[in-house]
Amino acid sequence: MSPNPAEARGFERLLDEQRDRFLFATEAAEVGYWFCDLPFDKLNWDNCVKQHFWLPPEAEVDINLFYALIHPEDREPTRLAIEHSISTRTRYKIEYRTVSPEGRIKWIRAIGRTNYDADGNPIHFDGVTLDLSEQRKAEKALMESEKLAAVGRLASSIAHEINNPLESLTNLLYLAQGSTELPEIRAYLGLAEQELRRMAGITIETLRFHKQATRPTAVTAERLLHSVLSVYQGKIANSSVTILQRMRATEPVLCFEGEIRQVLSNLMSNALDAMSPQGGALYLRGRVGTRWSGVEERGLWITFADTGMGMDAETMTKLFDPFFTTKGEVGTGLGLWIAKQIMERHRGELRVRSSRREGRSGTVFALFLPFNAVVRDEGSVGLSR
Repeated sequence: MSPNPAEARGFERLLDEQRDRFLFATEAAEVGYWFCDLPFDKLNWDNCVKQHFWLPPEAEVDINLFYALIHPEDREPTRLAIEHSISTRTRYKIEYRTVSPEGRIKWIRAIGRTNYDADGNPIHFDGVTLDLSEQRKAEKALMESEKLAAVGRLASSIAHEINNPLESLTNLLYLAQGSTELPEIRAYLGLAEQELRRMAGITIETLRFHKQATRPTAVTAERLLHSVLSVYQGKIANSSVTILQRMRATEPVLCFEGEIRQVLSNLMSNALDAMSPQGGALYLRGRVGTRWSGVEERGLWITFADTGMGMDAETMTKLFDPFFTTKGEVGTGLGLWIAKQIMERHRGELRVRSSRREGRSGTVFALFLPFNAVVRDEGSVGLSR
């Protein structure tokens, strides 16, 4: 039974109101929307999407122009993301850079989906775009803030590590100067040489720890953890914490070493703080393993398990939020947030579980790095830039 004219007008009015609300919401949020028939030929973009791609409203767009306006390093990942979405019937979601004729850059997030006919053939590919450029500048500012705080913490640790052998060296040289026995003098100078080598080792590890590479390097779990332990050696001794290591992973992983060291440094610092002042045990494990995320992926698992106070459920839900900290004024609340972003840029993962039961409290952080972890671009923000 067909609706009467009054009902039809009511439906049309309702549709117009819904359309106006949709347009208002997308314009207010600066969200652009696009749609196209498959196979790809002409792309239908609203003016907002065209702005995201540095195009005027009257521009005609096809698939070749779409790829031409995307940053060269982002074209292939975008193409693969589109093909994967269509073939697997999953949501298309990616971030890429668009480049103006003058070389300016916008960061864009695109989200879309595919529509299929009754036989399962893909017929439409539609979605939205959002300009993330300003958000990226806020993220970069936060990264720089945490970088300064991290440098301060590192400098404090280095000063403490250098001070101990420096005091020993001063005492040994004083004793050598006051002695008249040649064997005794040689013994003092031999010990002094050992302290100098110790200081040189700390310096080398510190430089390696803070070295900011522009290219990925192959590094083992043992090497990564050795540098972190060298920097925190004094703090470990003063906190009455026993380090128990088991490194079963010898296969190196390709990564940006400085960034991964920053993640491990944050986990080390948090574990030591969680066991202060009573002390405890910190279990460090490295092993080759598999992660399942739709497909099987081999990589490196590094685990930090402490016997500290643990965390409650509310803390766990906020753990990776920016500015959330349980350390009061001494914490920035950015360390774990940045650590998670670094891991995501390495296509990795950072998992955590914690317990506050009496007699069985503690926290476990598990870090996973795929062996082919690195996907890098110039627009990334992070502690290595």
